[in-house]
Amino acid sequence: MSMKTERQRLFYLDLIRVAAAVLIVIYHFPFSIGGAVDPLHGTVNGSWGMTPVYCFFMVSGAALFHRYGREEKLPVKTFYKKRFFSIYPLFWIAYILGFFATYWQLGHFYDIPTWSFIWSILGLDGWIVNWIPTFYMVGEWFLGSIIILYLAFPLVRWCWRKSRSITMLVSLAAALALFWYHPFPMDIKQNPVVDLFYFLLGAWFEEMRSYLSAGRMEKKGQKAGAKGEKGRISRVSLLLWLASAAVMAVWFFVPVTEGLPSMEATFSAQAVGSGIFLRQSFILLTTCAFYIFCMGIAPYLERWKHGKKIILEISGKTYGIFLTHHMISQILCGHFDGASLSTREVLAVLFLVFAVTWAVTVGIYRIEAYIKERF
Repeated sequence: MSMKTERQRLFYLDLIRVAAAVLIVIYHFPFSIGGAVDPLHGTVNGSWGMTPVYCFFMVSGAALFHRYGREEKLPVKTFYKKRFFSIYPLFWIAYILGFFATYWQLGHFYDIPTWSFIWSILGLDGWIVNWIPTFYMVGEWFLGSIIILYLAFPLVRWCWRKSRSITMLVSLAAALALFWYHPFPMDIKQNPVVDLFYFLLGAWFEEMRSYLSAGRMEKKGQKAGAKGEKGRISRVSLLLWLASAAVMAVWFFVPVTEGLPSMEATFSAQAVGSGIFLRQSFILLTTCAFYIFCMGIAPYLERWKHGKKIILEISGKTYGIFLTHHMISQILCGHFDGASLSTREVLAVLFLVFAVTWAVTVGIYRIEAYIKERF
């Protein structure tokens, strides 16, 4: 396979980015609007909040290992330079916007030691805000965690190339161990060891893509999805996709986690033990099911010309959506009393949040493009 083919854009990653971004906006919306909006917050088995976030870690791992996994030598300087420019300019623009929006809303800035602003410059403020006061406004804890994973990527990649199976098993064992005993001050979800497992899981899923995708498979002696060949759907792919659909159906409609701690209970640094272990295992199962389900339908959505164009457009701006949606949701919902709104009115406010978030996201990308063009 040529290098050009190997590095082609992976549409299923775009689809998962878009689906995960939509779910994250919907998940955060009830925290801003208040009122009876439980159906927007989760399923009969509790909140869905961590599933799309972990999917973003998986997408990041899949994309990076797809790009750099098979190269003999990682161009470290180029790698870090690309990560820097893909993260910080847009983050700083969104942060400045959030800074002045906060002042406009509150009439003052936070009463926090000035030196703590360094964490905001580094994009780590949301990651450490639970144990160090910071000027956190946009980016959530996810941004700090993904920055740490990017910094560690050369070492992680070296381990992966030495032995994928050992690296994966060690990462899984370390993550599972932390669900039983967690001596660190951050929430479990913010621990880079846990996030690294999902990062590597995405890389592993990418390597197993021909089995996990329900796309057309090969005739004898021909690679899956070869152009011009209809072929047939792999039985393994079909069974995995049906299994993922079944897990998602149970996740949404069949209460099987009664008696387990809620997803929010797993956020605490002290949240350990058998109940948390089982809840986290359920989150892992549903995350994998959601991811495989998207992989399965991606080849078919990719054939829909206009749908593909829309998904690619939104996918290219999911980082901006992630940075701005929470701030916009809080500002807009501050003008409504969620408890007094009907279901239709709540959905109308949610639509407004999506629309304004998209408009602001497009705006900050244009500002970024203008600055890059000038400087």
